[in-house]
Amino acid sequence: MDNNVSMGYKIFVSMLLLGIVTMIGTFGYMQIEEWAFFDSLYMTIITLSTVGFGEVRPLTPAGRFLTLFVILSGLTVAAYALGTITTYIVGGMIITSWRRKRMEHKIKRLKNHIIVAGYGKLGRSVVESLVESGEDFCIIEQDSEKTEYAISHGYLTIEGDATEDEILEKAGILNARGLIAAMSGDANNVLTTITARTINPKIKIAARGSDSGSEIKLRRAGADRVELPFSIGGNRLAQMITKPNLVDFLDTFVRSYGYRLRFEEYIVSPSSKLNSVSISEADIRNKTGGAMILAIHRKDQEALLHPSGDFRFTDGDRMLVLGDEDQLESLRDNYKLT
Repeated sequence: MDNNVSMGYKIFVSMLLLGIVTMIGTFGYMQIEEWAFFDSLYMTIITLSTVGFGEVRPLTPAGRFLTLFVILSGLTVAAYALGTITTYIVGGMIITSWRRKRMEHKIKRLKNHIIVAGYGKLGRSVVESLVESGEDFCIIEQDSEKTEYAISHGYLTIEGDATEDEILEKAGILNARGLIAAMSGDANNVLTTITARTINPKIKIAARGSDSGSEIKLRRAGADRVELPFSIGGNRLAQMITKPNLVDFLDTFVRSYGYRLRFEEYIVSPSSKLNSVSISEADIRNKTGGAMILAIHRKDQEALLHPSGDFRFTDGDRMLVLGDEDQLESLRDNYKLT
């Protein structure tokens, strides 16, 4: 923005100087040669433009001196304006090219990151959440204005169509651990999901859908998770009327504690201290200062909500845990979880 303001100021100065030279020439011819206003203005313009139409009338020595002044002043002002514009355009192109290449180099170095396809309202909300959680990510956006907006916030961003193989490969899909298809159209999200799943069969994909029909299509395309923002928003609006006390309680809880609490998933490995240990024996809540196990998912079984104290961990169990950053860090370190 500062460069644009400086550029505008320099162009304004150029136009002002050109206007001053035109006025000096016009009124100079009127005084020196005693010509009419239009003849004087015409002589000044053809002199400034150096078109070579010839003199309107024979000039006196003083008039020729004025003509030399108009020519030299006009050329100087024109050179200044042209140099300013050229410097701005060429310099801007060089800076933009350098910035894009630098960004592409950073994206190539990403490992285990998340790709966000689409930087609309939902995409921006997704990015804010990823920033808060400290995740590495890059954005793919087709709209140039949204791309520049994302870059201006310091986000690694690629301008292009996320449904294309080349663009996804530039975003490092082979090294990414997840892709979030957050574009506005269901067709784009479906195509992006298919393309991403084809290139990297192991990648986790979460996609936005508009209704239950699109959810079925996205899952068939290869999405692991499908979110329906309109459905979620509609349920919340309904609950504001049907269950206002519950909504108020949840809002108060989130405002008071939500910024500190996080959900995390941990896997019990063979080397973990939880392997073959029961929940009661592990005493996780007391030893971590409050971390709570909400659910445990064992391979080929349904998730177990609020597991009892006699539940015994085994290799490969996935735990969904709620706690603040210190509690979760204590859980990872004390029990050697991944």
